[in-house]
This record gives sequence, structure tokens and C-alpha cells, in this order.
Amino acid sequence: MAPFRIPALLKFSLFVALALGLLWSAFQQVDFADVMVQLQQTQWGWIGLSIVLGYLAVISRGMRWNLVLRSMGHGVGIWPATHATSIGYMVNMAIPRAGEVARATALSRKKKVPFNTLFGTIIMERTIDLLMLGGMFLLTLTVASEYIDSLFEVTANTGASAEESSLWPTVALAIIVLVTAAAIPFRKPLLASAIGQKFLAFVMGLWDGFKSVLKLDNPWAFWGHTLFIWSCYFVMIYVCFFAFPFSADLSLDQGLFVMVAASLGIVIPTPGGVGSYHWLVSMAFVVLGHDYASGLAFATVVHASQSLMLILSGAIGMIGLQQIPKTN
Repeated sequence: MAPFRIPALLKFSLFVALALGLLWSAFQQVDFADVMVQLQQTQWGWIGLSIVLGYLAVISRGMRWNLVLRSMGHGVGIWPATHATSIGYMVNMAIPRAGEVARATALSRKKKVPFNTLFGTIIMERTIDLLMLGGMFLLTLTVASEYIDSLFEVTANTGASAEESSLWPTVALAIIVLVTAAAIPFRKPLLASAIGQKFLAFVMGLWDGFKSVLKLDNPWAFWGHTLFIWSCYFVMIYVCFFAFPFSADLSLDQGLFVMVAASLGIVIPTPGGVGSYHWLVSMAFVVLGHDYASGLAFATVVHASQSLMLILSGAIGMIGLQQIPKTN
């Protein structure tokens, strides 16, 4: 196991460095006194409502996950699924993309459901999340395309950076093709070996979990939860507009635009979206005609409140999962 610790530590360090760099970039453009003036005017009741909506989305995810697993013959219960989901979100705040593994591991150890099956259902969920985010993006393009265009303009990289970054997909594809071609002559003996058989079993488990959305006992409930989750994501940001005098009069299409900017900030692999969230949401407010300090105050309060919610729900999840008896 020792050889894998250094790359993992290096990856984590790079994520942290990226987060700190973006956070510095977000805050170095503004006077802290301007941000504090905005923070002092915050109406915290709206922020509290946002936190409640965020946790309701976590519970709905747990209910949806239990529904999927029940359709596969692995009903684990709503609260075990919710607690494991909360743990996954908390881990993701520290190590991007590690939460999915932590979530599947926590529930597998407690309920004896195969890890690869659980992980496959999580991949399926993430695929749907990506499609929902894409749908929100397309909706925003329909109702507020000028805002999206302006956001891309104000956040655009230099031409040289864009050209350099565009090479990475080509390089990655070339590596995959070369490795695949080199492995073809050894495919049969590798798959016939004990390790190959275990690998195939693991992949089949992943595939069963991934295609679980096609075998749902109650597809209406699944998609109802999906719509509820993403509605919560929108409303928990929209209600925060009323917490600040400068954003209380923003329209629904502007709220949708800020949500898309916030979601893109979370997608960037920094711990908890730190830095990337603050920067993109602040720039979204600039696009809407507000000063940068106001946008940064909004991003700071909303991100901190949701981070607090994820930490507390993760702690509750760890305690709650410990109280649930193991399934033999």
C-alpha cells in the first residue's frame, strides 16, 4: 500500500493549492472592509432556511438511494442511506471525489451490500446529476443567455492557456488508445487469471449498479426525488438573495444564473469548492451589475453556511450510522 500514499498525498496537495490560489485570487481584488459592510447587513433567518433546504436535499438523496437499492433486492433503510450520503458529502469537502468511495464503504460495512454494487449506483447518480446540471445550464442559456456569455467573457483564460489546456484531452485519448492496443494480445490470459476474474466480477457489479435506474420498482418516486433535490439546490440559493439588501430584487432568471455559476464552482475539483465557488459567484454578481465586494460577501456567507450544514450532517451521519446494527 505504501507506494500509493505519495500520489494520493500529491493529488490532495494539488487540490488544496488550487483552492488556496483561487481563494487568494477571489479576495485579493477587494477591500475586506467593503465585504464586512455587506456581511453586517445580512439577515440570517434566510440563511438558516437555506441550510434547512440543503439538508432536506441530503435526506431526499438518501431516500432515493434506498429506493434504488430496494429495487435491486438490497433495501437498507432510509436513514442508513442518508447517513452514508452525509458522510460522503463531508469527505468530499476535504478530498474531492473521495466522498463517493467513503459513502459506498460506510454503507457496505454496515449493511453488507457489495461495494461495487453501491459504487455503481453512485456513478449512476452522478451521471444523472451531470445531466441535470446540463439541463439547468441549457435552461439558463434559454432565459438568460446574455449573462452566460458575459460570465465566459469576464472569466476567460488567455489564448495561450486555452490552447495549452485544449491539448490535454487529445493527449489523454492517445494514452488510452496506446494502452488498450498494447493490452489486446494479453487480454484472454489476463481475463482467465484469478485477478482477471475478480476484476470482471467487480466491473459487472459496477455495471449492475449503474443500470439500476432501468429496473426501478417505483420510477416516479425516483424522478420525483431527483426534481425535489435540484429544486432544493435552486431555492436554497434563491432564498439567500433576500438576506442581502443588494440582491433582494434579483429575478428568477438571475437566480438561475447564479446557481449555475455556483454549481460550476463546485464541479471544479477543489476541497469543498473553496476558492472556485467564491470566484465564480462573485463574477456572476459582477455580470449582474453589482460590485465585486457584494458578490464576494454573498458567496462567502452562502458557501460557509452550506459547508457548516455538510459538516454537521456528516457528523450526525457518522454517529447515526454507528447506532444502526450491522446486517450479517
